[in-house]
Amino acid sequence: MEIRQIEAFAAVHASGSVTAAARLLDRSQPVVSRQLQDLEQELGFMLFARTRPQVTLTEQGREFLDEARHVLASLHQLESRAREISTGRSRVLRVAASLSMGPSLVPAAIAEMERNGRIFEHKLQVEVAPSSQIVHALHEGDADVAFTSLPLELGRCHLHWCAQAACQVAVPEGHPLAFEAAIRPAHLNDITVITPSNASRMRHRLATALIDPSRPPTQRHIVTNSVFSAVMMVRAGLGVALVDPCMASHVRPNGVVYKPLETYVPYTFGAVTHGERPISQEAQDLIQAVRDYAFRNVPQLIEGGTAGVPVMNDPHSSPPSNIDGVFSLTRPSD
Repeated sequence: MEIRQIEAFAAVHASGSVTAAARLLDRSQPVVSRQLQDLEQELGFMLFARTRPQVTLTEQGREFLDEARHVLASLHQLESRAREISTGRSRVLRVAASLSMGPSLVPAAIAEMERNGRIFEHKLQVEVAPSSQIVHALHEGDADVAFTSLPLELGRCHLHWCAQAACQVAVPEGHPLAFEAAIRPAHLNDITVITPSNASRMRHRLATALIDPSRPPTQRHIVTNSVFSAVMMVRAGLGVALVDPCMASHVRPNGVVYKPLETYVPYTFGAVTHGERPISQEAQDLIQAVRDYAFRNVPQLIEGGTAGVPVMNDPHSSPPSNIDGVFSLTRPSD
């Protein structure tokens, strides 16, 4: 199996025909046809159903495409790194951040580090993705360090530190709830509530916190996978939003105020790397800096447990339980 065959397969799928794929790859049509036929013969199954005017993937072809994309992505990454090595440039520092931490805590912490000195030599790459994709990015080698909401199935990944703080309610400025000391579940019964999808790892905890005997069974509800979008919806007057403390601390647009929930709803987050790969000094410095920044700037932040599972009792109203001490920033021993 050759890379050029896989490239031909991906190009035919992307363009919809062998002729268009040949133009895309700057190869002749007979060459692309032959590469595709050779690949199918080697695999032992058909990749495309030959229908006109376009070809369509078979079920086996669809499964193979998922694997082929990983191979081509790795190849492009290898080519990019080879060019960097040839010019003497240092390795890219690749960071993955969850949908909440990406627009809030992580850029603020990086900016603070930059004010005190350069944190990367040549290039910093920051990818924002749902928490469910973070571990995959680390396993595939697409990220060196990740900052994400928790808990997650970490597998071979290592949790360096974990912290938690209470979620807040984003309310339109001037709304009657903006003058309440704290928001009770009953306050939200007649209001459109905007909540994050489970990509934020909070959906179940928030749904439980909103349980109230007087809550109508058909209450209007908006679900979004973007906490930033939820805050913008509040600003536009669509309702109130349940927001994690990282976003509430850093994204404060005009027309929006944040109020505490009477019910304690913890948001847990931390720094994760692949447990079997070495960590550069740049990555270690970033892991420590984001932690330090978070504890200085996120109100009432406490240490979380080593498994990344939230402490459900309010630590500020009673002594917290099952909380570990300060995390080590070194990799676990083999």
